[in-house]
Amino acid sequence: MTVFGDLTRAMSSIVLTTFGEPVVFHLEGQAEALPGRGVFSAAHQEVDASTGVPVSMVQPVLEVRQADLPATPTEGDAVTVQGVLYLIVDVRPDGHGFLKLMLHKGGGHEASAYPDP
Repeated sequence: MTVFGDLTRAMSSIVLTTFGEPVVFHLEGQAEALPGRGVFSAAHQEVDASTGVPVSMVQPVLEVRQADLPATPTEGDAVTVQGVLYLIVDVRPDGHGFLKLMLHKGGGHEASAYPDP
């Protein structure tokens, strides 16, 4: 491992300890829900839908360390954060061992497939 890699790993541990919170992953192919830790945010974003009119929306995001998971989450998997079930709609690796999971608040029949533990 490189010096930069070692520093990145040490820093990610500090970030998760300081800003992270407990979450529960519901991953396809895993028999049980998996406890984990991630940094959650639900910030407002302005989106221009090619109409020239900005639209404000909330984009929930969970950042997790890939090495902490037994499998990489994929679109359609789910995660419970702060007691709320979210569906994973996009997985974006950052190139330094973290995954940025773009989330959508679950509901309807999708949520029943992932009961809260």
